Amino acid sequence: MSRAVSTTPESIEEPNHVTFLLPSKTSSSSSSRTSSDVSVTSTNFALKQPRYHALYQPSWREQLAVELDNSAIGSIWKLVDAFLNILLCLIYIAHTAYMRDSLPTFNVCFEVVVAILLLMEYIPKFYIYEFESWKSIFTKVSPILTALTVFPVFATAMDPVFKETRYIVFFYPFRFIRCYLSVHACLVRSEKSVLKLGQVTSKTLIFLQSILFLILTGSSLLHGVEYAYMEEDVTFLDAVFFTTIMLGTVGYLSDIVPDNAFPRILLLVIFTTGLVFIPQPHVIIITPTIELPSLKHFLKEFYSLAHGSATVNTKVVILNPLDPTDRVKTFLSDPVFAHRVQYVRGSSLDARNLEKVDAKNASAYFILAKKYTQQSEVIDAENVLKAIALSKFDEGPKLYIQCILPENKIHFESLNPDQIICIDELKLAILAHSCLTPGFSTLLYGLTTSFTFESAHELRRGTRKRRSSIGLDCEDIEDYITGFSQSIYTTTLSDHFSGHNFLSVVERLYDDLGVVLFALGIPKKYSFSTSSASWMFDYKDDYDVNDPKNYSILINPDDYILNGDEIGFVIALDGSLADDIATYEWHNGQKHKIISVPSEQQPLLTNDTLKNVGGGSYFDKKKNHQPAPSDTPHYEYPHRPDSFTLRRQRAFSTPLVLAPDHEMLHDYSHNITLSSHSHDVENMNSIIEKITDHILLCDYSQTTFPRNLDCFVSPLRKPHLEKITPIVILSPTRPSQNQWKILSQFEKVYFVEGNPMMREGLDCGRVRFAKQAVVLADSSRLLRNGEKTEDASAMLVFLNIKAMCKQNIDVFVEFVHMDNMKFMSEDASAIDKSMQAHHSPAFMAGTCFSLSMLDSIICQSFYQPHIVTIIEQMLFGAPPLHLLSGPTCPAPSHSHFYQIPVKSFIGCQYGELFRSMVQKKVIPLGLYRTKKVKTVNGNEKELKYVYTCPKSKVLLRNDDKVFVLSKKVPTGF
Repeated sequence: MSRAVSTTPESIEEPNHVTFLLPSKTSSSSSSRTSSDVSVTSTNFALKQPRYHALYQPSWREQLAVELDNSAIGSIWKLVDAFLNILLCLIYIAHTAYMRDSLPTFNVCFEVVVAILLLMEYIPKFYIYEFESWKSIFTKVSPILTALTVFPVFATAMDPVFKETRYIVFFYPFRFIRCYLSVHACLVRSEKSVLKLGQVTSKTLIFLQSILFLILTGSSLLHGVEYAYMEEDVTFLDAVFFTTIMLGTVGYLSDIVPDNAFPRILLLVIFTTGLVFIPQPHVIIITPTIELPSLKHFLKEFYSLAHGSATVNTKVVILNPLDPTDRVKTFLSDPVFAHRVQYVRGSSLDARNLEKVDAKNASAYFILAKKYTQQSEVIDAENVLKAIALSKFDEGPKLYIQCILPENKIHFESLNPDQIICIDELKLAILAHSCLTPGFSTLLYGLTTSFTFESAHELRRGTRKRRSSIGLDCEDIEDYITGFSQSIYTTTLSDHFSGHNFLSVVERLYDDLGVVLFALGIPKKYSFSTSSASWMFDYKDDYDVNDPKNYSILINPDDYILNGDEIGFVIALDGSLADDIATYEWHNGQKHKIISVPSEQQPLLTNDTLKNVGGGSYFDKKKNHQPAPSDTPHYEYPHRPDSFTLRRQRAFSTPLVLAPDHEMLHDYSHNITLSSHSHDVENMNSIIEKITDHILLCDYSQTTFPRNLDCFVSPLRKPHLEKITPIVILSPTRPSQNQWKILSQFEKVYFVEGNPMMREGLDCGRVRFAKQAVVLADSSRLLRNGEKTEDASAMLVFLNIKAMCKQNIDVFVEFVHMDNMKFMSEDASAIDKSMQAHHSPAFMAGTCFSLSMLDSIICQSFYQPHIVTIIEQMLFGAPPLHLLSGPTCPAPSHSHFYQIPVKSFIGCQYGELFRSMVQKKVIPLGLYRTKKVKTVNGNEKELKYVYTCPKSKVLLRNDDKVFVLSKKVPTGF
């Protein structure tokens, strides 16, 4: 607490106090204010405290300044100042044509009038905003610039002959400098500004006017000196031309060289000024340790030309407390990044370092997590502290955060970041969905990674070059590349779709444009109440359509009726196709189902939905205290330990089975409440010995048990699944008591202590009878700066599994380095040292995954704000959306990912299958194709690949499976 003391100038000295001055109440003008001391008994007192003491009343000038800042009058005042200053600049340019003779009387008089008007509007503004004492006239920047601006006006008015007053040429550049500052103040975005400029428009105009006034300032000085002192007969236009040419062409290969010392010095000054004052859009990456695989993925995605040419000029600043390694230096020296990426050694907790990288003007902060570490809790704690420091330093830039542990998301959410990506949560869920729908990881990676035509051409050339080693023909390669080039785009929907059924729009867009509309964003601009036994409708005037958090995401809302204000999420080959949807015209002459819904039956969002800002994330259930209506299907979600009771109500509570070690089960059994499905201890070995068609989860870490495995098990135990597949966890490290307690809530989950790197351990996990196997990377292993051998253990486990299993078992492997994915080929002759990850058969089949893929997602969210919400809903589901429904507008519910065969459509065109599925409220996204080929040794092998969003005329094959979005398992295909 602060306390007021004597109003005398003497301050009271007390130990451990911070003393500073505050203005005291006085009836005189602020120029004669006395001061009072306030002593604070805390050494950690923040200097940014309220300016006024309780006894102090602000002066009329300060009150007026606040009123002007919060009204349109202040904005108009700035515009008047800028207009008058621009007039003075134009008058000077007109004067340059008369420097050999006397200036015309009209020009002189007009300039004097404009200067007087400028002083008349500036002096009151200076007195209200900046005047403190008479010294401020000589210490503030604006009065000095104003004086230097108007001085030449009165000098030429007294002596209009230029030869007599040629010294004033050194004052004219200040006229342009003041004009730059005045115009800049008008272009800055403000809620009360008369100019309603968008964020992008504002930044673009500020950037352009910075370049313009830099050239004009230099040109005025160059013209004045050359004309007045060098006696060169040049016009002002010539000076502008030479200045622009010097800026654009002077260099090592240029034939244009300034002819004397002054232009050369001026050129250097202009270059230096441009580097300092011209704003350059940039983002800041903050990471505890630079992990090269993640950095590569992030920067390549960030600078993808698919995001537009403007991205190329955006600068990335890496702020890290350590020096870059040699490998990082080599990567950043690439010409693509050398002039666009800057590495700065410093800490984000130090305000001086943040000022050094111009953090306040950054477009975004990216806080990346160290993914391979033995101290996940420490890394998350450090990133929380960094996020707090950045939000306190400046609340302007957007905040994008990676965290490791799901339970720590709540700490980041309190800072209201734009995006949060949980590494363990997404990684394990993607691997689980790869077991449910093989090829899912490649499908998701392709949809969330930008792919230009140049990249597609390079991939096509590289894949065709290796088609003999891969085993696919040109047609298959073209299908894979076409599908991999598809991406998710956000688009506004045409007004012609208003009143139409969602599925009819899906069918129409695919037939006409070849794009797949699979989700909607419904605006949260309505609020509701049920106090009067009927829904009450209120429109929110402060609704911002540009804020992505103002939309709820619905994936395949089937019978939902469009209002016309939704946004759509489509899978398309390029952004131009997505843009065509906004201007699409629906011709009623076509035979398509059109449903008109009365206004009182339009689907409206309830308060439960409005509270769900992200549209349904992993932990939203923790925030929703209102139970779902009884007639709404209940959706289950995996939860962290703090939701233990809720999960217990859902799960069958079958305990973990430990084999062959019985002692561990005895030590832990008293901590677990066994259900009726529990088994006797003496029968544990018999259970393991009889398990078949299970998923074998292999972990080879010698130090720690895999963390957060419930994120892997939860998607495999969703209630919409018709069959529960047993899961056997094979690890040399035993789970902790808390880990056991969490995993025990799921049915048919077993633990076997053993080393998957040894065949004996794999036998304990009954790998020969397994349906699928998943090999996890050791996330606690630190990356070394050298050879990419961190994947050696995973490859050994993969090779052992393939050697031991006679049947064709799907093995999904997590890699640290994507370049090592090519070694998963069963045919050694197919391995090419120059083969990229995208060319490898394992990647094409979706049987490999890398954490670095998640870095492209957080980067993509910078351009597509809804992408993270869509991915989370695909992986974890979404809370039910309670919408007003009627006879022609049933309430939409969430769809799930499935992969089904289509035996009845073999030989038919994909377009026929698409239309048939849409009529049954199922949206197909792509094909998972299998082709049998012979290896060099004469053996037969299966090659699989993902074909996203096939063309309508593609013929379906015998082994094709379809990725679909549906509320339940589709049948009848």
